[in-house]
Amino acid sequence: MIELVAVLAGGLTGWWLLRRKVRQRAASAAQGNAIKVPCLLRHPSLEGRWLRGRMVIGLSTMTWEPRTKAGAAVSLPAGMQQVSLRSPSRREAMKINGRGRIVECTSSEGAVLIAVMPNELDHVLTALSRIGTE
Repeated sequence: MIELVAVLAGGLTGWWLLRRKVRQRAASAAQGNAIKVPCLLRHPSLEGRWLRGRMVIGLSTMTWEPRTKAGAAVSLPAGMQQVSLRSPSRREAMKINGRGRIVECTSSEGAVLIAVMPNELDHVLTALSRIGTE
């Protein structure tokens, strides 16, 4: 019984911390500050590989900040435009969170996929629409 209470308390604490961080990011974006949205990136130069990192989204910019050595040499291609939005396939859900959404983009280098959680999706879509209109 004690284990159940401890697991439940840990889960609720984790959920509360996550929601707090999401609200802070949304408030910061509303004020016009740059925010860092956690996501996964599938770049054309590294075919078949998802890279962990963050999208740094400002008022008129969007850049990639890698969290691994493999993603250090990768930057976002020029001319990215959103093509579609979808849920991950069963095969993709083995490597990324199945509840996430995948934003498919075209660019000068080829297809770029950005996997992001639904509560952070609006930030990425807004940034892509701003970049596409410039």
